[in-house]
Amino acid sequence: MGAEGTNVNEKFWDLKKTKQDNMINGSLKVFAASGFRRASTDEIVAEASVSKGLLFHYFYSKTGLYEFLTEYSARFALVELSSEIRKAQALPFFELHRAIVRAQARVMRQYPYLFLFLEMAAADESSEVREEALSNISLYTERLDELFAGAVLPDGLTQDEAGLIRRLIHLGEVDAVSSLLRRGSFSAEKYVAGVTEYINLLAKNY
Repeated sequence: MGAEGTNVNEKFWDLKKTKQDNMINGSLKVFAASGFRRASTDEIVAEASVSKGLLFHYFYSKTGLYEFLTEYSARFALVELSSEIRKAQALPFFELHRAIVRAQARVMRQYPYLFLFLEMAAADESSEVREEALSNISLYTERLDELFAGAVLPDGLTQDEAGLIRRLIHLGEVDAVSSLLRRGSFSAEKYVAGVTEYINLLAKNY
């Protein structure tokens, strides 16, 4: 899957998929941990197992790399979300959450740090990248908003309460992936099991 735009040398897509993913995963990990300004390119190339010259041959600059990653990540997440949930499908509120978690797991089998990166990028105040990053991330978040706007709420659950529960589940998702990665025990299956258990607990009240 190639992201559009001028932030990546088209020759990047001629590389073997493993080499592409090494660069993407290494960059996601460092940016997720440090944000744009504090992220070290030396640390990125060490994580990606490439030279700095090669990294910037494909991405031109640190800004270009970061903006490429926000677009690529949002588009990749959107593809997996669309694979899990048909465009016109209206799901019950809590089942929608479960489906999103399954889609997230499909993404993180390939890119474990992708959603932590998007979380960091959405909050990053760095003026050099903020506008472009938010525009790219909205490719994914606007689709989530559409899905939740059409979700079927259980009896007794108001829209305001649904919004609060959505935020609570989101915090649970971030905590789950952060904890698993920090302990070095991440797997998509563990992520799905942990977050789904939390969703089911919240759903018991409705």
